[in-house]
Amino acid sequence: MAGMGSSKRDITPAQERYCQERAKGATQRRAYLSAFPSSERWKPATVDNRAYELEKRREVSARLKELQKAAAAAAVVTRAEIVGAQAMLLRKGVAAVEAHSLADKDLAPAVKALADASDRLMAWLPEDEPDERPAFVRDFALLLGPRFLAPHRMIADGYRGDIWLAGGRGSCKSSFCSLEVVNHIERNPDQHAVVLMKRKADLRDAAYAQVVWAIRALGLEDQYDMPESTLRITKKATGQKIIFRGCDNANKIKSIKVPFGYVGCVWFEEADQFRGMAEVRKVTQSLTRGGESCVRLYSFNPPHSARCWVNAEMERREAEGLPVFRSTYLDVPPEWLGGQFIADAEELKRTDERAYRHEYLGEPVGIGTEVFDNVVFRAITDEEIAQFERLRFGQDFGWYPDPWAVTGSEWRPGRRELLTFCEDGANKLPPDEQAERVKALLTWSDGEGREPEYHHLPVLSDDADPTAIAVQRDHGANARAAGKGKPGRMASYRFLQCLAAWVIDPVRCPRLAAEVRALEYAQSPDGEVLNEIPDGNDHWVDATRYATMDEARRARGYRKAA
Repeated sequence: MAGMGSSKRDITPAQERYCQERAKGATQRRAYLSAFPSSERWKPATVDNRAYELEKRREVSARLKELQKAAAAAAVVTRAEIVGAQAMLLRKGVAAVEAHSLADKDLAPAVKALADASDRLMAWLPEDEPDERPAFVRDFALLLGPRFLAPHRMIADGYRGDIWLAGGRGSCKSSFCSLEVVNHIERNPDQHAVVLMKRKADLRDAAYAQVVWAIRALGLEDQYDMPESTLRITKKATGQKIIFRGCDNANKIKSIKVPFGYVGCVWFEEADQFRGMAEVRKVTQSLTRGGESCVRLYSFNPPHSARCWVNAEMERREAEGLPVFRSTYLDVPPEWLGGQFIADAEELKRTDERAYRHEYLGEPVGIGTEVFDNVVFRAITDEEIAQFERLRFGQDFGWYPDPWAVTGSEWRPGRRELLTFCEDGANKLPPDEQAERVKALLTWSDGEGREPEYHHLPVLSDDADPTAIAVQRDHGANARAAGKGKPGRMASYRFLQCLAAWVIDPVRCPRLAAEVRALEYAQSPDGEVLNEIPDGNDHWVDATRYATMDEARRARGYRKAA
């Protein structure tokens, strides 16, 4: 008792009231509003943050623990007394009936009296359901950006259905979805979650790593099995599963089986990579079969083309008043992103506003089905070429009918410009002859009156054919694997799309120019514009993508998972 009194003296009357309200089961927000009435004028997020900071104070934390311990002890005693009293009445009633000490005419009133007494006693028992406090209130208030408090409250209040979330880089939409997946598992012990991406190869470094982060951020790491060798996370106490699947073949999704209950939460990460709403519906119909309700989250960076199906779907949902949420890095506390992220965004805004709007603000800056609307076709002079300092060469392997293709470009990072000034290619050309053509392309004079010489510059190559790379290197060409799987085909396309300008000399590079002019986004049989670029007539484009793969990785901030 002495200790309790001393801790009480260490805090203010308002802090004591806060602790008293919390000990009664009030949420942090409700307790803070009760103890500090002036905070009613504040934003909910500000109240949540102030409450959290208050509980971190040593004297407040100590007082709160004392009150909670005392309340728990009192609750146990009270419950025991009530149950004991009820049991005593029941025993007496049963004994009286068995001994036939009650006449039939007295039996009914006695039973009624027993029932009434039980009702009165039960009225003092705590409710089975907790108060309106949702799980992880404190953590979510600290981990969610302000834009995501509204969808979080929707889900906490029981919303089941589709929620679409679009945003640019650093908008924290994936963080929100991963937190909600874990929160769903915690709040629904009879349900499971499924996390989907279009490409299975992307799962481990993206969605899986994000959910592991969410589990750790919520302080639940010791409650989950998270083996790196599998794409399944299991809650130890209940056996609930978080299952990760790639949808390279959407027909295989129907094979997902859960050990009990049903799938109550589905997250489509990078939803724009799916082939339209028809494919999405096929997946959801398979996953949610047999369940009472399901919350489905769709997160994505809006594709370049405004006509892409996912951008059109967002607009339709917004027009119909369906749950749609947009966010940008500007809605996130800057300290979450770091100074370098903010500096990079501001620099891009200064040098290339169009790319900034797409990458960081999540705006579709293209208006049609054309893949590239930033290409400038013009002559690149010999005088310009003589001044080039950041040369980038790349090659795409082929035989027949697909050709071998190689391009050379100059990279201007300060202007975010790429100038492609040379190309070569052929069908049915073996690797040793390709090497000689590469060396010829990289042979020039470094000054007037000087002899032409081979410049041993790296040629970033399609790593699908390591044998061809090895043969070329044996013949003196500096061929190297481009690492095209990281960041992937569409990401490297987006890098080229978001350049301030891609300058192509149509005379020096006629095959590349023809490919770029012909490239359009794919369309579904229903006429939906897909965020998908048809493969097959983009060999010189691919060569250029490989040439700039290092720049594309840096632009995405790609980091290989440890």
